[in-house]
Amino acid sequence: MIRNALLLAALVAATPALAGDDPPGKPAEFKAETRDCLQTRSILQAQAAPDGKWYARLRDGRWWRNTMECPTLQPRRALVHSSPIGSQCRGDIVQVIDFNLGGVNFGGCGFGSWERVAGPPPKPPKNTKSED
Repeated sequence: MIRNALLLAALVAATPALAGDDPPGKPAEFKAETRDCLQTRSILQAQAAPDGKWYARLRDGRWWRNTMECPTLQPRRALVHSSPIGSQCRGDIVQVIDFNLGGVNFGGCGFGSWERVAGPPPKPPKNTKSED
């Protein structure tokens, strides 16, 4: 259980370095589909996006988005998940944690279904702060 939570936290920690990478072996044709579960060991990268959804890239290069409604989920926050079966499934409860703030817990959310998406999550808007 703890191993899965640490694995998910490690995936999130590695996300900034991987975010710009193109998926290896990207499928030539996109086919929409949904699943109730993704196997944790198949997830290469996972991250929250500005649209408030959780995205996962599998080892085969395919991207999946979880349909959960989680208002506290934001980029740079992690989901901590524990599963005795090694999968991330619809209905599983996850905790939203911000390790940049010392591990502040923003509460729990439930996973929704997984839906395949054509590519990586949307990028956050650029900070347009100008210096005078």
